[in-house]
Amino acid sequence: MSKPAFVPPLDIITVDVEEWFHGHNYLDHMPPETWDDQELRVEKGMTICLDLLDRYGVKGTFFVLGWTAERHPDVIREIARRGHEIGCHSYAHPEVFKLTRDQFRADCERALAALAAAGVDEVAGYRAPSFSITPSVHDYLEVLRDCGFRYDCSIFPIHHPRYGQPDSPRRPFMLAGDGTPFIEVPMPTWRFLGANVPFSGGGYLRLLPWSVFKLLRGWARRQGIPCLVYMHPWEMDDFRPRVGQSTSTSLRSQGGQATMPLKIARILELGEFETLGQYVARLESSGNLPRRAVAGY
Repeated sequence: MSKPAFVPPLDIITVDVEEWFHGHNYLDHMPPETWDDQELRVEKGMTICLDLLDRYGVKGTFFVLGWTAERHPDVIREIARRGHEIGCHSYAHPEVFKLTRDQFRADCERALAALAAAGVDEVAGYRAPSFSITPSVHDYLEVLRDCGFRYDCSIFPIHHPRYGQPDSPRRPFMLAGDGTPFIEVPMPTWRFLGANVPFSGGGYLRLLPWSVFKLLRGWARRQGIPCLVYMHPWEMDDFRPRVGQSTSTSLRSQGGQATMPLKIARILELGEFETLGQYVARLESSGNLPRRAVAGY
């Protein structure tokens, strides 16, 4: 019997719904106690994102910050009205590895309450700010399961000074143990010469030339890794705040920002898409996911 032809995975668009100053590169200049004094731009960026996805008939997954949901419930309702999946991106954009287990649970519960107040009653997915569920807090995935989430998308298996964990799995797995099935979907990488190469969002996507991104996307897909794009509303905006960052920090925060609207449009032209929740449902129904206890990686 001949071997079945390999079918590349579908692509996935995800958006972290937060303000421009929520990124950790801004914290030294914009601490949380100043956030309500800043210019709020999320509505403009979200309109651009939503209209672009509508233009191509693509549904995405929007990981919403609870802080943003409280201040812009109409934006959250508009995401749902247009048929997109809504996930959780924490309440206050903390680095999870700096929280105790109880603090993390409280942040999740507050975020879910904010989403519920905006009309979102069922939230299946979670993504930690800055992919900050790192090895020291891998057991916090159990907290997510206890809070009712069905999947997480917080592990980035790369070298990075803050959130890297290159020894973590590159492919989805099911959390071992008793209780409701819970699936981890790592961020996509291309494996080359023993290293995991990121390409699909944030500064990586903003700074990579289009030709390089397209190559990495294709190579990763041939390894069975979906192109799980992640973006932010402020990356689609023409707003460029000047807050006294160093040149290198400014490059990480804003470098290549002007290229994002065109890059996202070109990505939307490339292939077929599904939401992250749909991908997780397919993984779960396959019955082929490995079970892992991630603590200790």
